[in-house]
Amino acid sequence: MVHVILTGATGNVGAPLLRYCLGSPKVTELSILSRRQFPLPEGEGLDPKKANIIVHGDYASYPEELKEKLKGAEACIWAQGISQTEVSKEDYVRITYDYPMAAAKSFASLSNSGKFNFVYVSGEGADPNEKAWTLFGKIKGRAEKHLLALPSDPAYSALRIFNVRPGLVTPPNTDRPRGAAKKVLIDWVFGPVFKTLAPGSVSPTSELSKVLVDLATGDGSALKEGPGIEAEGRCVRSSAIRKLAKE
Repeated sequence: MVHVILTGATGNVGAPLLRYCLGSPKVTELSILSRRQFPLPEGEGLDPKKANIIVHGDYASYPEELKEKLKGAEACIWAQGISQTEVSKEDYVRITYDYPMAAAKSFASLSNSGKFNFVYVSGEGADPNEKAWTLFGKIKGRAEKHLLALPSDPAYSALRIFNVRPGLVTPPNTDRPRGAAKKVLIDWVFGPVFKTLAPGSVSPTSELSKVLVDLATGDGSALKEGPGIEAEGRCVRSSAIRKLAKE
């Protein structure tokens, strides 16, 4: 029985992940942090009764009243994110780095077992050395690096961090607004090219969701290093997602 916290539940990764959580027996309770209420998906095999949407506006702050509602949670899948092209640099850093760091620190003391799995949805191109030419690569990499360092602090020793780097996420969330140019580039240009020439860079939502939930509900042990598994078993690259999904 695992109580999981989920963010970004209406996004490209989060929407199919939410459905997977509602249908997975591994997730017995789901606390969804969201800026707004929204209808939970329904359908055969889904159990919306185990989910609770908690409206929360400031992801940099977790007051005691909120933490009391989350008490007993043993994992978080941090799927919240935004494109670097949609916000200012300052906002992108706050959303991509400050928010997950604040959450991981606050959630470390929630579990009754003394262990808390924090699964951060990063992305291919993330560079912990911050030498990437994109803002995305630098800030996602910064978040990965600093999240992995948290358990060395006695105050956050309960944390078990996993960074997961999906590549091109398919299929896109049709409920999420996208401009015409982005639709053409992703659906008709990059999508077919990646699927044909670099299938390891494509992350189907069904497989990605399974891996994220498996990591969140597992015992927190590091994965065995190998192709696509880095950072002493704490970083899962796109090329390893499909392999792990079959296990």
